[in-house]
Amino acid sequence: MTTEKPIVVPVEEDAKFQLTTTQRTLAYLSIAVIYFFYCYNFMVGIFVKPTMIFSPAVGGFGFTLKETEQIFAVMSFGTIPGTFLFGMIATRFGKKNTLMCIAVLIGLTTFIPMLNPTSVLLWQFSRFCTGLVLGGVFGTAMPLVADLFPQRFRGKLAASLTALFSLAMIFGGQLYSAIGNSGWQILMYTAIIPPIIGALLTYIFVPNDYELSQKVRQESENTGEKINYINMYKGKYLWIGLGTILLSGANFTAYSSFSNNATTYLVTGLGLSAAIAGSIYSMQGFGQLFGYVFWGAIADRFGRKVPLIGMVLSSVAIFAYTKLGANDINTFYIISALIGLSVGFSGVWGAYYTELFPVKYRGLSAGISFNGGRIISTFALPAIAGMATAGMGMVTLFYVAISIFASGAIVWLFLPETLKK
Repeated sequence: MTTEKPIVVPVEEDAKFQLTTTQRTLAYLSIAVIYFFYCYNFMVGIFVKPTMIFSPAVGGFGFTLKETEQIFAVMSFGTIPGTFLFGMIATRFGKKNTLMCIAVLIGLTTFIPMLNPTSVLLWQFSRFCTGLVLGGVFGTAMPLVADLFPQRFRGKLAASLTALFSLAMIFGGQLYSAIGNSGWQILMYTAIIPPIIGALLTYIFVPNDYELSQKVRQESENTGEKINYINMYKGKYLWIGLGTILLSGANFTAYSSFSNNATTYLVTGLGLSAAIAGSIYSMQGFGQLFGYVFWGAIADRFGRKVPLIGMVLSSVAIFAYTKLGANDINTFYIISALIGLSVGFSGVWGAYYTELFPVKYRGLSAGISFNGGRIISTFALPAIAGMATAGMGMVTLFYVAISIFASGAIVWLFLPETLKK
C-alpha cells in the first residue's frame, strides 16, 4: 500500500493544514461547486426575466419592466451588508462553517419565490435575502483557498474561481437556450439544489478551521485587540483598505460602463444586427475566461501587482473599440476578445486582497475589499449613465470607462506587493 506524500507548506506562507495533494484538490473542488453556483445565481434573473414580463395569458407573471429591475437591484444592494455580516461570522465560527451555512441559505432564499411566483413583493424579499448571503461567498471562499494552498498557487487558484463566472454565463445561456422560457422553474432549481450539494461536499472534504479561528480570536483578545473591521483598518491598513475598495470600485464602474452598453452601442450607434452584436460581445466572455487564468499565472510568477498591466490594456482596447466602424466586423471580434483577456486582471484579487492584511483578519479582508467597491459603483453608474441620456452619447460612457480603468491602475500601483519571491 502506498501513501501520498503530503504537501508541506512553509511557515512563512501561513500554512494551517498539512494535506495531501488529493485532499487539497477535493477541498478546492468542493469550494468551487459553491462558487460556480454563486456566480450562476447572479445571472439566473437574466433568463427568468422574460417570463416575469410576459402576461399571465401566455404563462408569465405580468410584472412590469420596472418591477423586474427593482427585484434584481435589491439583490445587488443586499450583497453589501452581507459582506460585513458574514465576514464577522467567519471570524467567530470559521470560514468552512460559514461557507456551508451560506451555501444552504443560497438554496433556501432562492426557493422562496417558488411558493408564489406571481408576487412581486415575495420576489423582492427573496432576492434581497439571496443577495445578503451571496455577499458572504467571496470573503469566505477565497481566504479558505488561501489557507489550503501555498502562496505560489494562490493567484492561479483565485483566478480559476473567478473564471467560473464566465463558465456560469456560458452554462446559463446554454441551459436557457435548451429549455426556453417555459422551463423557468428548472432554471431556478438549478440555482437552488446544487449549492446545498456543495455545502455537503464542503462538510466532507474541506478541513475545519473552527479551532484555528477560536485560537486566533483568543490570542487577539489576550493582547486586547478584537478581530473586527475597526481594528483591521488601523495604521497603514486604513490606507491599504481604502485603496482596495477604490480599486474594486474602479473595476466595477469601468467594466459595467462599457459592458452594459456595448451591444446597445453596436446596434443603435453603428446599425449592426442584434445577432452580430451578440456574437461580438460573446467574444469578450471567452477572452475573459482565459484572461482570469492568464493573469493569475502571471501574478504567481512575477507578482500580484503585475496584472495592473491588464487594467491599462483594458483602457487601450476600449479606446480602439471606439475607433472602429460598421465595416470592421472582424476587427471588432479581435478587440472584444482582447478586452475580455485584459479585464481578467481582477482574477488575482481573491489571493491579493487576502494577503494584504494580517492572517487573523483573513475572514474579513477579502470580502470587504472586493464587495466594498460595489458601494462606489452603485452611486457612480447611474451618474455616468446620465451623461448618455443628457445627449453626450454612448462613446462618452466608454471614454469615462477608459479613464476610470487608467485611474484604477494608478491606485493599484501604490498598493503593496505581497508575493514572497
